[in-house]
Amino acid sequence: MTHSFSRRRFLRGVGLLGASVAASGLVTPFLARGAGAPIRIVSNPGLENATLNALMDELGFFKRFGVNAQIVEFPGVKGPFDAIAADAGDVCMVSGYNLVLSRITQGANVKIVGAGMKRCALTVFARPDGAKTLSDLKHKTVAVGPANGLLHSLMLQLLKERGVDASQIRFVDKGSNDQCHEAVVKGEVDASCSSISHLNDRDGLVVINDGNMWQALPHCIFQTAYASDEAIRDKHDDLVAVMAAYGALYDYLMSPDSRDAFFAARKHAQKRFDAASAQAIWQFNETERPYSRDLSLTHADIAYLQDMYIGLGSLDRKQPFAEVADMSAAHAAAKLIA
Repeated sequence: MTHSFSRRRFLRGVGLLGASVAASGLVTPFLARGAGAPIRIVSNPGLENATLNALMDELGFFKRFGVNAQIVEFPGVKGPFDAIAADAGDVCMVSGYNLVLSRITQGANVKIVGAGMKRCALTVFARPDGAKTLSDLKHKTVAVGPANGLLHSLMLQLLKERGVDASQIRFVDKGSNDQCHEAVVKGEVDASCSSISHLNDRDGLVVINDGNMWQALPHCIFQTAYASDEAIRDKHDDLVAVMAAYGALYDYLMSPDSRDAFFAARKHAQKRFDAASAQAIWQFNETERPYSRDLSLTHADIAYLQDMYIGLGSLDRKQPFAEVADMSAAHAAAKLIA
């Protein structure tokens, strides 16, 4: 793996970090299968993934579990899935791609192997003189990114579960998550579905009542992890080690001890460090606990996602759990860090 900053410099920046990790009990080493070809972990090069990748390596979680990892970056929301489907990668651990189930149903040799962030880190922002509730969005313009993308899909599901007719709302594509938020600040739209990273912004926007998706959509899995059928079959031990490392990282991220490490990683991952955004994310991780050290998903989790996407029209049929998911590595990994 290559990074833009050294391990020594990183650890010096977070002070007594090593002591806090040791105190958490995450010190027993686990060795994956013997040396060989690295397991290829596909990642989108966005800021959140860059932060997690830096933390994973620099805090030694890969080393602890004996992971021989190669981080391979593919841009675009569907880039990681395309790479794994084309055998250019083995596993993607953090993905907000909302067509995973649809692509699997269409024949991709990929399965969901667990979760990244389980709770939806999104909310609905509006101008202070505008909509106060989801019902108030009727006849208004809401920025959600590409049609039928993740933001649009989750916004439609939110409105559906709250009994609000989405056909009376005008949805527009303003680009990325941050660009959707900025469109509200500039007055180009009335509201937006955007990341919780903006909760501490001093831009005058307010959160709409019932707009916090981690509360309003408690059964919706925000990020899935998926792997190729070949990796599940031929690199099972390596996959277990990778999932254990991520489970340990997520457990650490939700602890008070993680703040200095998280801020240090984000400062190096972000060209112009945004302290308010970093604080919002770190606080969300600690208070809402959106992750889990056990990355496995249940039959009910997968069924909810299938029903949701069938209802939204992006999935044409429901398949048995075993056809779309394999939790064997996740279950084994959870036992390593229990």
